[in-house]
This record gives sequence, structure tokens and C-alpha cells, in this order.
Amino acid sequence: MYGGNWRLLRSVAALSLPTVVVVALGVRFLLNDVPVIVRDEKERVRAASEHAAKAMREDPLLADFVWERGRGVVRGVAQFGDYPAKMTWKDWNSAGAKWSRDMWGWRVFDGGRLVWARGMGEKDGETVYARWTDIEERDYAFMFYLFGPIFLIVLVGITFLGARFFVDYVRSRDDFLAATAHDLTTPLVGMRYSIGRNDEEAKVLNERMIRLVANIKDFLRLGGKRPKPQRDEVDLVKCYKEAYVLFREDIRDVTDGSDLPIEMGTGPTEPLKNGTFAGPVPNFTAMGDETLVVQILWNLIGNDLKYALPYGPVCVRFFRKDCFVCVEFVDEGQGMSPREMARAFDRYYRAKTVLESGKGGFGIGLCTAREFARSMGGDLTVRANSPHGCIFTLSLPAAKGGNEAVS
Repeated sequence: MYGGNWRLLRSVAALSLPTVVVVALGVRFLLNDVPVIVRDEKERVRAASEHAAKAMREDPLLADFVWERGRGVVRGVAQFGDYPAKMTWKDWNSAGAKWSRDMWGWRVFDGGRLVWARGMGEKDGETVYARWTDIEERDYAFMFYLFGPIFLIVLVGITFLGARFFVDYVRSRDDFLAATAHDLTTPLVGMRYSIGRNDEEAKVLNERMIRLVANIKDFLRLGGKRPKPQRDEVDLVKCYKEAYVLFREDIRDVTDGSDLPIEMGTGPTEPLKNGTFAGPVPNFTAMGDETLVVQILWNLIGNDLKYALPYGPVCVRFFRKDCFVCVEFVDEGQGMSPREMARAFDRYYRAKTVLESGKGGFGIGLCTAREFARSMGGDLTVRANSPHGCIFTLSLPAAKGGNEAVS
């Protein structure tokens, strides 16, 4: 993989980008915002404590107990400790209160604090009012500085494991594709020399399979990116004939020996017989990659064979619309609900009727087919048929002068 390492590196970088952003914002929060939060919390607690102290000065009855110098507790019940008569103002301030000018402070206990205030009058100058409050200072510093880094470390670890799983998955996929492409190349090249000179259909099919294997190698060489589709003139009818050959015998088994009816433009044309059309055939020439067009038609014909033909007829229409050449697959099968049609091209999605049919599939064919069509400037769509069934329409940009009839 020449370009694979850079592409894989870009994918890992994109996968890790949200984590990098979260970690950067988290570090910024811890360094800039947490100190402000801690400071604001301290200011809140101090302001609430000061308010409680001032309230007791204005109304001493709010105090839970009263202490006087030389007498000790003279009213109420002292909580959470002893308050002897010989206590000094320094003893009252021992818990860390520093506002000696107003002589108020607090003592911290589990679940709250005891706020005290010195009486200011002449008679009660040696008096302390104390009140138990539920003011609790939240330790934001401990909470953020402990759990914040843990969260960031866990996030980085999860991202690392996710990136490692992604890299291992991509490498496993590429190893599998490389081994598959290598194992298919040898027998396909051998088949090229074993096919009879007159078996044109087998030769074309063999060359197409070799081209598909080459596409897988290009996919790996470009680091998991599909090669840019070619922009050549492609005969849509010729591509359909080539794709139809792969399913012809199976279709005839289901339809009692008949081929799918074909309509060209506004009028019907004889059905495909032995890989050819009878009579003049309009030249519906589009611009695109022939290999991708055949792959899309393979998918559409195969889907109709599995899911539509057992329940009703299927018709193929070729026509031009504006600047596009189109081919439609019109079936009268079980159809799909509007919700199922809206999700028909989602990767890995399979409609309920498809699941109930019990037929194999992974739900990637239509998704890949539409990706191919859009990469060539066209589209693949589905709509409901009346009275039942579906209509799948492949449209590709028309080549100039591609609407003349040829013999």
C-alpha cells in the first residue's frame, strides 16, 4: 500500500480528534477555571458565615448558645466540643477564622459549621454568640483535580484502544483482500488460456473478472480508496448484454425458458436471444467506466432474479431523459414500503420481505452500485411500481450523439 499509511494515519487522526479537543479543553478547565471556582466557593462560604454572624449580633436570640468570658456557656447547649470559661479570642479563632477586627469566625465540623460572633456592646463585650449552620464548603479542588485527570486518562486510553482496533481491522481487511486478489489472479489467468477461441462470452467474462481483481489491487494500492472511475464512452445495451449472460440460464429456469423482455425508447424490442438482440438497436451511449457499469447491472439483474422474478414478471427499459441515458428494471414482485425504499441503499440494510425470503446477502450490493453510479456522474434510484413491485433506475451522463439507431 503506497498511499495506505498516510490514509490510515489521517483516519486515526480524525478518530482521535474529538479526544484531543476534549483533553485540551479539560486541561484548560483545570488550569484556568477550577482555581476561579475554588476561590468563588470560598467567598460564598465566607459571605454566608459573615451574614450569619451579623444576624446574631442584631438578634442574639438566633444563637444556639451564649458564652461569656470567665463564666463559660451561660445559655443554650454547646455543640461539638467544650467551651471553658478561660478561652481566649485566639482559642475561638483557632479553626482558621482571620477576621479578628470584627471578632467573628467559625469552627468546621463534618456536615456544617459553628459560626460565632463577639458581642459589640459595652455590656456584652465579653460575650460570644454561637449558632450551628448547614453551611458546608464544597471541596471542588479535590473533586476536579482528582477525578478530572482520571477521566482524561481513561478517555485517552479508550481512544488509544479504539484507534488500535481500527488499525488492526484495516490491516486485517487489507491482508484478506490482498490474499484474495493474489489467489484469484493465477486461476483467472490460467482460464484465459483454457477458454476456447470461439467462446466469446466466456472470454469477455474472464477478462471482466481479471479487471475486478485488478480493481481490488488498486484499492489496496491507494490505501482503501476506490480508483477514480474512467470517463469513456460506454454502450449501455452492450454492458447489459454482457451482464445478462451471467444470469441467463438461471432466469430461463425461473421463467420457463423465457428471457427478460426489453423496451427501447418508446417501443418494445425483441427479447435477448443467445446474447444478441434481433433487429436495429438504438445506441444508448453513456460516459463512464465500463467495468463499473457491468458491476451495477450484475447487481440489479441478480437482485431481480432472487427477489422479484419468483413473484412476478420483470421488464427492462432503455431510454434517454434530458442529458442522461437510463435503464430501468421494472418488476411486479412484493415491493417495498416507503420506509424500506428510503433505506434501500443504506449499507447492510435488508428489507423485511428480503429477510423473510431466507435468501442470502449482506445488504451491500445496492449501496455499492449507487456509489459507482454517482462516482460516474449518474445515480441509482428506486420508486414504487403500480400496482405492486419496484422500479430501479440507473442513469448515466449521455455521450454526445449516443441516441442514433444502429443495425
